[in-house]
Amino acid sequence: MNNDKLLCGCDCAIITSPAALYYLSGFDQSDAVIVLTKSASYYLTNPLYEIAVKSAVKKDFIVKIFSRKEIVDFVRTVIAREGSVGVEYDDMTLARYRDLFGEIRLDAKDISLALAVLRSVKSAEEVALIKSAEEMVDKAFSNVLGHLTEGLTEKQVKEMLERFLANCGAEGTAFDTIVAFGENAAMPHAVSGDRALKKGDCVLMDFGAKYKGYCSDFTRTVCFGEPSKKFREAYEVVLKAQNAAIAYLENGGRSAKEADRIARGVVDDSPFRGKFNHTLGHGVGIMIHEAPALSQVSTDRLTDGMVFTVEPGVYLEGEFGIRIESLLTIENGKLTVIDRSDKEIYIV
Repeated sequence: MNNDKLLCGCDCAIITSPAALYYLSGFDQSDAVIVLTKSASYYLTNPLYEIAVKSAVKKDFIVKIFSRKEIVDFVRTVIAREGSVGVEYDDMTLARYRDLFGEIRLDAKDISLALAVLRSVKSAEEVALIKSAEEMVDKAFSNVLGHLTEGLTEKQVKEMLERFLANCGAEGTAFDTIVAFGENAAMPHAVSGDRALKKGDCVLMDFGAKYKGYCSDFTRTVCFGEPSKKFREAYEVVLKAQNAAIAYLENGGRSAKEADRIARGVVDDSPFRGKFNHTLGHGVGIMIHEAPALSQVSTDRLTDGMVFTVEPGVYLEGEFGIRIESLLTIENGKLTVIDRSDKEIYIV
């Protein structure tokens, strides 16, 4: 493994975040540390993981099975020998820093952004895993539509979705599944509770699968029974906003900020001005939220290999919320929408 890009000009690097551990080695767990130098890559872990790590970690790594004290001694010896050190400031808590480095005066550099940028461009193999994970959510969504009945609670529909995901081959959920009915859907990150489903409710479902270390992300908002005129109008605005952003990207647009501006402009030119109260989207990979960021302040440009969401919404307190989310990637200069579920209004 060529460590030059990872070292970012440092003599060595100490990798601790679960996402970077998995990305670099193919295996992560809470006590592991990766140590990179210009000539070698080390994976340090404790004896509890000795069997698992030998079969999971990539062959580029020298695996060291150490006690916690031996891990600390090894890290400090490398730093003393090598000099300047790259550290993931975004992941490193003060407690972990003190545990690993003690009172050593480090010549340290933050490499969090460099690793995030590196991970933002996926290989064909990574994209294939994300597509598989997204196929699972498409299937789970299709399955759950036929099981929505009056009186079910948000928690029960959430559990149903997660069972369908498991049946489709998901190894877990990519994040805490959101199922919100009616007025609860006006909270973009609602927590599913005991609210019971009744006729006329909207049902917002935001969920993802985890498959071989990679995530998918998917949101649809359906109506249980005949929707109101206001709901239909808001839904059409959200769908128009998403289509406008996707059309920009399909026509070669690559500014994450501009994609957000276009979608937000559609909502703000409607009766629902100011009711789209989050960013347009985010990267998806080993983590459910990673680079790039599609937002009003983003400086990111979207390039081949990136996988990201486009998910505008409208949220009316005390009434309803609507979000439509697609997962997209750019392959050989061409935009691909990964999810396959219909985005026209669903009435069940």
